[in-house]
Amino acid sequence: MESFPRIDFFELHDLDGTPPVLRTLHTESIMTIYRLTDAAREYARPLALALRSGANHRIVDLCAGSGGPVPLIQRRLHAQGVHTQVTLTDLVPNVPAFERAAARNRRRLPDPCCSVDHVPTPVDATDCRLEGTRTIYGAFHHFPPALATRMLQNAVDTRQPMVVVDTKRSWLYVLVFPFFLTLAVLLAAPFQRNPLPRYLLRLALTYVVPVLPFMMFFDSVVSFLRMYGRAELRRIVDGLDGTESFEWTIGVEPGFTGAQYLIGIPRRE
Repeated sequence: MESFPRIDFFELHDLDGTPPVLRTLHTESIMTIYRLTDAAREYARPLALALRSGANHRIVDLCAGSGGPVPLIQRRLHAQGVHTQVTLTDLVPNVPAFERAAARNRRRLPDPCCSVDHVPTPVDATDCRLEGTRTIYGAFHHFPPALATRMLQNAVDTRQPMVVVDTKRSWLYVLVFPFFLTLAVLLAAPFQRNPLPRYLLRLALTYVVPVLPFMMFFDSVVSFLRMYGRAELRRIVDGLDGTESFEWTIGVEPGFTGAQYLIGIPRRE
């Protein structure tokens, strides 16, 4: 599927008209799927590679949604003796979800060498001013080429390391994974922890009027069609101003999630 052109289409939870509570329920479902599939096991490897290559252990997670996988990755790295400090950010920050992610990590990782905090105000991934290794997990495909280029150019201009992790281009993920992800939404809904009003709304929008399963199916199909191939990523980084000042690595981690990564590390001057 690498030779198949990327299709730029909309996802339902990205639309301006999508109610915020529906967007939150959707991103919380994605968080549950991260935990069920132990995505952190494979997602941690590109970040670990970047840290071994000299990236800053202060992590600035872009487009973190309802917390994203980075707090889970932090725990896995901590178990390997790698300590990080994570800052969660988003253009539309879900502050309650960020606070819950920080509280969970304080319970799991009381060691002060690892922390999770957040920025409560909007952070534009294409114009970020925060220092640290920037990560974007499962969201890079949301950016059309012009904005994806701006995001990477911003990292180069500010000389901040960049770690992009998304799913590789494969027909398997387009044809099979949407059914798996939709089934996960249907099975996991009763077990997701939410305040009672939102919990009841989740059940209603899952089983009575199945908006959430439909949204997961539709958005996952579109997501896999929007993924960047490795050749497309290479063309983007080759076209950046000052790209030669960074060391770029593009690859795929073997495993269930099909984690494809782009790592950019500033060269020593």
